[in-house]
Parts: sequence; structure tokens; C-alpha cells
Amino acid sequence: MNFDEPIDRSGYPTLKWSPAYLTEHYGRADVIPMSVADMDLKAPPAVVEALVKRAEHGVYGYEQRPESVWSAWSGWYQARHGWRVERAQAVPSPSILSAVAVLIQQHSSEGDGVIVQPPVFFEFRQVVRQNRRTVVKNPLKYEGGRYRMDLEDLEQKAADPNNRVLILCNPHNPVGRVWTRQELEEVDRICERHGVFVIADEIHGDFAFPPHRYVPYLSVAASGNAAACLSPGKTFNVSGVVDAVTVLPDEEQRERFRTFVHRLHMNRTHVFANAAVEAAYRGGGAWLDALLKYLRGNVDLVRGRLDREDVGIELVEPEGTFLAWLDFRGLGLDAKELETFLAQNARVALAQGYWFGREGAGFARMTLGAPRSTVERAVDRIVRAVQQG
Repeated sequence: MNFDEPIDRSGYPTLKWSPAYLTEHYGRADVIPMSVADMDLKAPPAVVEALVKRAEHGVYGYEQRPESVWSAWSGWYQARHGWRVERAQAVPSPSILSAVAVLIQQHSSEGDGVIVQPPVFFEFRQVVRQNRRTVVKNPLKYEGGRYRMDLEDLEQKAADPNNRVLILCNPHNPVGRVWTRQELEEVDRICERHGVFVIADEIHGDFAFPPHRYVPYLSVAASGNAAACLSPGKTFNVSGVVDAVTVLPDEEQRERFRTFVHRLHMNRTHVFANAAVEAAYRGGGAWLDALLKYLRGNVDLVRGRLDREDVGIELVEPEGTFLAWLDFRGLGLDAKELETFLAQNARVALAQGYWFGREGAGFARMTLGAPRSTVERAVDRIVRAVQQG
């Protein structure tokens, strides 16, 4: 668990470090890539060992998901988050976004509104529009250095009979909020009153910094008119290997989802996913505990440097995730000027705030799941670029 060890990813076709990707999006390939939300850290040793062992077997034919995989998954959520999920409520799918797309189709019609809470993961808007639904914004409010939900506005949007679905990001990407039980209960009350189906994307659920605690949405959703989309991909940095699970408490909704997934043959798995998921959930706990402490150290580094240098950049204090949401509005640059400044002057590739909606203009997201030396170099480049004007 040496998170300080630099990992050379250049020999593999990784999106994050691809020179072609960096040149296309940032105009140069020599930037420090910190935009894509995966980590430049090795997966838990238990996962690496399990994958090596499975690879050495030499036969990679069709597999089913053994009961041991399901029990490892459910046992993790019970022990880690106090959430007991019945095996029968869970349906596999290739990815969280594919599950979100299916759920949108099943709980709304073309032209209906799907509520999102920007600034939020930009692919939510894409999947809504690709399914010929209408994006309806319930923007977060940024007050006193902290984001909160605008529940009054959510009530108004949910009361519109044309708005059938809410996509809830819990914890929130990119602003780092870990929603409290009270906040989630209020969301549930509002959506239950108006018959709005809630899709909870909880892929960052394992990343909560004490005293904050991840509260699974379905643990507070009294109506059951909701689904939770889960994956160990972010937690253990295995997004390129594993698939996802969708939990639906309502039996009728679950069978509709299961039928759709089977009809499109989206229920397949592969041998390495089985090995990775079981190993991660059975043997990755200590690794994750160490990682959370390391990430807090990276957060402290960013906050401390920006506070000391006082260059007009502020860290929005994250309560969870491995992402830092940085406020660059003090530099007085518009969204495009900031994008150019970071790429060309600072030579750091960040996810631009406006990608997450116009509410994110003036901000940018930095991935902190990296060796501390990488984070330090990136912050140093940004600070020096500001100081040099």
C-alpha cells in the first residue's frame, strides 16, 4: 500500500494519459493529467493477486456470477455502511450509465423532464438527451463555501407532472458533498409526494471523510420508488474491469428492469470481473482505510498550499470522493480564459467547471487519487502560473 509510488501508465491505452486525448482537449500533451476520475494508484494487493491467479488458469470461457461474489458484495455494504440488501433486489448491468439509461426509459416517456442537480457529472445530461428526454435543472446553492440542495426549487420541479425522474449523485461529483440522512429524507418526501422516480448514482459511496458518513439512499427511501446504482470501480480503481449492480426494492420495477437487461443481453459478466469484485470486497478493506487517510493528506496539501500562497484560488472543502473542486473565480477569468490558462500557462489538465453545467463556470475539478508528488507538482504549476501572471 505504497501510494507514493509513481505508476507509469504511458505504455497502456489509458484515456487519462493518452497524448492524443490530452492534445485534443488541452492543446498539448505535456500537461499533468488530473481530469479523468480514475486513480493513478495500484488496486489493492488482494485484487492484483486474484487477477493474476485467474489469468494463470489459462481458460477464460463463459462464467456466471457465483454466489460468493454476491455475498462478498452484500457483506461489504452491511459491514461498512450498515445497509442490508437482499440478493434478490440486485440486478447486474454493464455500467452505471447503462443502468441509468434503462431506468430513464422505463420511468419516463420521450420529452419528459429528468431532474439533475448541477454542477454535476456531465454524462448525466448526455444520457438524458440521448434518450430524448429533457434536462431539468435543480441547481445546487453555493453559500459560505459549501454546497447545499435547493429543496424549495426541487419541490417546484418535482410538482411538474412532466418531470418524472431525478438523478441523485450521492456523494456528489464534482462538489464533494456527502448528503446527510436529513437531506436525503427530505428528497425522498418530495419525490414520493409527486411520484418522481429517483435514480441514485452511488459509485463514490465508499469515499466519505470522517465525521461525514455515506448514507445509502435506499436506506431512507420509504416509498421504494427508486433505484441505487452501485459499482466497486471507483473504490478500488478497477473501473476498466468490473461491471455494476442496480438495486430496486420494488418487485415489479425490478422485474421490468431485469427483463430489459436480459432482452438486450446486458446481463453478461466476464471472468476477471468476478475475480476482482470478490477479492476487492473480501480483502480490500484495510487498503481502502489507508487510501482514505492518504487522500485526506492530498486534500490537506492542496488546501495548505493555496492558503499560504493566497493567489485567489480556493478549495471547496470535500466531504468525500477523491476529487477536489477548486474555485478560480478570484482570478477574474471567464470560463474559456480559465481553460486556456490552466492548460497553456499552468500545464495542468483539469476537468473544467462549465463541463458540469454553466453553474460550474469559474471552477475546475482536480483528481486527487494520485501520488502526493503528482498532486504537489500540479498545485505548484498552478500557483506559479498565477504568480507569473
